[in-house]
Amino acid sequence: MRECHSMKEDLVMKTANTETHCAMCRLDFLGTGVCPSGKKHGFVAYWPQGRIEIYRALKAGTLTPTHRLIDIADTCTLCGACDKQCSFITNRRPMTVQKALKDYVNGLDKQTFKKAPTDPILKKLQHVVGEQWATNDPVILTAYNKTILTPTPSPHAYVVMPKTAQEVSDIIKIAKTHQLPYLPRGNGTFLSVALQTLLAGPVGLSNGIILDMSRMNTITLSKDGATATIQAGVTAFDLQKTAASQNKRILVGEAEAYVCANILSFGIISTWGNTYGWGADNYTDVELVDENGTIHHHTGESLKNPFATNHGPTSLTLQPANIVTAMTIKLHPKSTDEHAMLIPFDTLEDAVDFSLDLARKNIGISLAILSSKYFSDFICPTNDIAHSFEHIITKYFHINYLVDIICDSKDKRYVQDHAAVIIDEPMMKTFVLSTPTLASMKDSEFLKKLAQKETPLKTLFQGRLKRMITKMVLHPSPEQIGAAFDNDLKEFFTELYKKPEMTNPIWLHEYRILPCRMLRQRMFMVRGGFMTAQKDVIRKSFETLQEVGNKYHKEHALGFISFLDKGNIAFLEYDYYYDHTNPEEHKNLNPSIVESLTKELTIDGYLPIEFSFHKGLYRKEQVFYPFPKALTTEELQQFGQMVKQIVNG
Repeated sequence: MRECHSMKEDLVMKTANTETHCAMCRLDFLGTGVCPSGKKHGFVAYWPQGRIEIYRALKAGTLTPTHRLIDIADTCTLCGACDKQCSFITNRRPMTVQKALKDYVNGLDKQTFKKAPTDPILKKLQHVVGEQWATNDPVILTAYNKTILTPTPSPHAYVVMPKTAQEVSDIIKIAKTHQLPYLPRGNGTFLSVALQTLLAGPVGLSNGIILDMSRMNTITLSKDGATATIQAGVTAFDLQKTAASQNKRILVGEAEAYVCANILSFGIISTWGNTYGWGADNYTDVELVDENGTIHHHTGESLKNPFATNHGPTSLTLQPANIVTAMTIKLHPKSTDEHAMLIPFDTLEDAVDFSLDLARKNIGISLAILSSKYFSDFICPTNDIAHSFEHIITKYFHINYLVDIICDSKDKRYVQDHAAVIIDEPMMKTFVLSTPTLASMKDSEFLKKLAQKETPLKTLFQGRLKRMITKMVLHPSPEQIGAAFDNDLKEFFTELYKKPEMTNPIWLHEYRILPCRMLRQRMFMVRGGFMTAQKDVIRKSFETLQEVGNKYHKEHALGFISFLDKGNIAFLEYDYYYDHTNPEEHKNLNPSIVESLTKELTIDGYLPIEFSFHKGLYRKEQVFYPFPKALTTEELQQFGQMVKQIVNG
């Protein structure tokens, strides 16, 4: 009996410790609904990810229970929505931790629970937003660990959930009066990555006021349907749904990202960038609150040239200068004439040549180069299947890179005339619904024979055997995907994959629900940056980041390459993966960040991603043109000193 209990607790702690804070549980992206407790009470503590942090802290003995803990545990209905969502994204079952928290709290002596502290600052904050939306309760604060709070927050930490720009203004004035630092928090996905690194101090908060922007979630469409004015707590997924109701789309990053924060922080880096732009291309107006609590609009007269910024590797900004409270976002018309294609390549050089030709000719509404790893992680239902699937497409078919295109019929004809092999939409659907079967054929004699043909790709995707392979070998079906999940979830996922959008590449590009699969029970650190779109610069940046990855990490890979400004600018993402529960892997993270950044600064015509951070309100012409020259040895030494001051300060 004790052994059984121990095994159960081991599973609970493994689930808790592998939490990656992707925040996808806050979106109804599978049609399951979202956590009713989180939706009602707002604070992260009432969402699955927050309860997991609370349970970890209780088991570690670092959290003294308050009476709020009872409400947090009791309001979880064990509805199971989080299990379905998290199984889809990270192959984890968070409900085991939600149940364990309930059991743990039920076993405690409630007489020992402490009252939440109160003080004059808290009373002022509650006067601004209402008593229920401001707290310094340690249980509530613990839920923000790893996504904005650095470990062991001070007694002078508060979390506030404003609803209006005026409330944000009043909160900032209180912070200024009491000389308290403050930071806004979106859904916390980027911060969950950064707080694992040497950036934790500069981008996180150990005391002061967290402004959780989640209650600021209104969307107002303009009468002509050309724009949508949104508050700071609107997610990309929800705004895309609203845009789709008008037969429009928006330029989005990750589904769970708050759009305002994503624009401010990164300008939105996307496969749609060559068509829809970057940074200030996204919006027509911004409402923001400055450090004095003054509310400004970009369409007003109080800001002088709000689109210009300091340039190059001396302009490192790790915290936002202002808090964006609302934006008016452009909506882009959708066409009925849109087609998705994948063009496979063995070498990066060939993929870059092909995609640069398309980008400079403005071919493709959406255009990017994907690595085999990115592609495999996204379309495969589990991590094990993704590894085997990637092994097969790289070993047998030499698919190491794919040029990913969405375009109209005219551009489609150009691609068909110039591509050796095309994976069309029906074949993409076949892939999505047959990855488990293909992954199981790792040592298949059939694939070995197919690989010996002069052009195995053409045989698979365009030859006379294509239909036979699809029907008699791969057997694509929703049932095949459902069978990859736990027994009690098979029926749900079988029905899910019968929905047309789950195999529709255009829908999947628009709603971006798959990228968080990169966080399957592990973390990753994004490296890379923007550069002049020349083949030699792209190759050098890739080789530089790959070299550092080889030195420090077991697993690392190119993510994607996308384009801006008619193919004049390229963005390259390279990812370093690591097991955040393994100290040996974790200790290599900071050295790899420092070394990769130092080497990136020796590349002519290249701007590391760190130097575009918090510049997303500006025009790309101000941020990227001209691209900086490589730093000299003396300049690198000066830069190193600047980084030390930022990290240690």
